[in-house]
Amino acid sequence: MAHPKSLANLKHEGRPLKRGSAKKHRRLSVTDEGWQGCQELSSELGMSVSEILESVGRGEFILSRPLTRINI
Repeated sequence: MAHPKSLANLKHEGRPLKRGSAKKHRRLSVTDEGWQGCQELSSELGMSVSEILESVGRGEFILSRPLTRINI
């Protein structure tokens, strides 16, 4: 169950919307390693994971494959 204050943050009553439309609660699955990497990137960029995903989805970030890939 989500924390009540987290749910309250999804409501923008009286506040302007950052992106012009309201966010909707979504659910995704990710490994612990993937989540840790997302959190590290979030900290490095000074953005939330949610804002990073929003930016990727809007084409504001360009994703590329690593130059070398280690297969484990």
